[in-house]
Amino acid sequence: MRLKNVVLIGTLTTSFLLAKEVDIKIISSSDVHGRIIPWEYSGDSYVSGSFSQIDTYVSKEKEKSNNVILVDVGDAIQDNSVEKFSKVFPNPVAKVMNVMEYDVFVPGNHEFNFGLDVLSKYTQDFKGKSLASNLFYKKDGKEFLEGSTIMEKDGIKVGFIGVTTPLITKFEADTGNVKDLEVMDSIPAIKAQVEKLKGKVDAIVLVAHMGYDNENGVPGSGVKDIANAIPEIDVILSGHAHKEVSSIVENGVVITAPYKYGQDLSIVDLKFDTNKKSKLVSKEAKTISLKGVENSERVDKIYAPYHEKLREEANIVIGKASNSLVPKDKVKGIPSIYVEDTGLATFLHNVMLNYSDAQVVALSLDRDDSKWDAGEVKKKDIAYNYRYTGGEITVYEFTGKDLKNYMEWSAEYFNTLKPGDLTISFDLDKRSFKYSLYDQFGGAQYKIDLREEKGNRIKDLKLMDGTPITDDMKVKVGMNSYRFDMLAKKGGIFENRNIPILWDSKTAYGKTEGTIQQLSMKYVQEKKVIDGLPDNNWEIIGLPGDKNQAIAVELINEGKITLPKEGRATNIRSITVEDIKNK
Repeated sequence: MRLKNVVLIGTLTTSFLLAKEVDIKIISSSDVHGRIIPWEYSGDSYVSGSFSQIDTYVSKEKEKSNNVILVDVGDAIQDNSVEKFSKVFPNPVAKVMNVMEYDVFVPGNHEFNFGLDVLSKYTQDFKGKSLASNLFYKKDGKEFLEGSTIMEKDGIKVGFIGVTTPLITKFEADTGNVKDLEVMDSIPAIKAQVEKLKGKVDAIVLVAHMGYDNENGVPGSGVKDIANAIPEIDVILSGHAHKEVSSIVENGVVITAPYKYGQDLSIVDLKFDTNKKSKLVSKEAKTISLKGVENSERVDKIYAPYHEKLREEANIVIGKASNSLVPKDKVKGIPSIYVEDTGLATFLHNVMLNYSDAQVVALSLDRDDSKWDAGEVKKKDIAYNYRYTGGEITVYEFTGKDLKNYMEWSAEYFNTLKPGDLTISFDLDKRSFKYSLYDQFGGAQYKIDLREEKGNRIKDLKLMDGTPITDDMKVKVGMNSYRFDMLAKKGGIFENRNIPILWDSKTAYGKTEGTIQQLSMKYVQEKKVIDGLPDNNWEIIGLPGDKNQAIAVELINEGKITLPKEGRATNIRSITVEDIKNK
């Protein structure tokens, strides 16, 4: 708060009016995904980003001012093994958020992974306000959570509206977790709360577990649509997309979102002048990195017993591997896991083929830093390299043409090789997306020719026994239903296609036991020793394989040439003959 003298000069009199300026700072986290302390249990190692580091930063800000409001935009209680405590009450995440004095929490889509009872108990444990304006019980039409709340700081009232992605109905379609909820379209739900707050507050802030753009082509599922439809909102605190948005002004609305896993925070500074009719005189947003910020002793102390339990379980030995499943990258910065078949991909494909009757299987590997050495196999090795805790095997009846279209879609992850290109590179939009948009296929032999344009890259497609896969033949394809649903959305390659489901692993083995993670552990325990070798059933072709390519690789590995990047997306353009000539 600052006091400033304002001089008003009239024709006959001069009066002095003491104007009061009030500064309010809103700090927003999102998609922390179980990073309570900076530790990843699948790798059993330190990582930057956590509630612990957030607490250290926020505590220092609160020492400077009493006008700090702390908000979380959701996806806090899932991932990084914290879901093992989903039915422990009080929930350890709620305990941590309470000691950090979070003021507002909006559930993300992953908060619904464990059912409404778990989420309801969590919001009861949480001492701040839990908000969701677009969720109502079907039975009686009552709010699942309050739609909005008002917070007062130094005489200034700020209204907060919560909204979660309407796509939870799609994400939880096979679980029944949200079957008792009516999920409203976001825009009319938010408008109703804006009308409720009008005349009662000095600013309106929307806390939205949604990305900037619409998701899966659903109108109103992105905050850009919301800002254009409801200009009365002053600020939108966004999340969900795992994409940093420092500050965008859309239709006069300031939008900001931090990056995932507690690595960043969004900071909003609001300035008010109490002598003006419209008291809000400025609004600014930015994101800040928490890299190098120390842990909070009080958060670490609360989570210590949970931390030890998770580390102990992660290190349980379940078998052995005769060879390393992930080779060293041949080109520094171009992960081998994407550009060649590896023992890791073969292992996971073998798991899927072994426990289903699929002929061909597909899955996504998305860790640039995948690692799995020869020797003892521990639970963490599987969790580290295949992170989707809910990922299952669903077998669909494809035609050969369907399969080839799917494979062509996956191969779009790469840029087309042009004359003079010496390295494989990744499509910027695909590389920048929240999740990996690149799948690898087991049970089939194929080549990806990157000299060809997108849509015509898959060559020599056969089953493993050498049978050519023709357009009209039926093929049983095992894959994650989440990926299929993405491909079946509006504009997807399977839009309006009636593709039969033949089988799914969760029905066959159980909701938890039927996940790829759990089946992989079962596979290792049954085999006792896995060889860890690749099938080498696919390859990328099109690179020149000449002296210039060898020189380019040498210069990259020596650090004399840097692979192009944009934001967090790396290797987005091929290194060319001209690049090495310049060196």
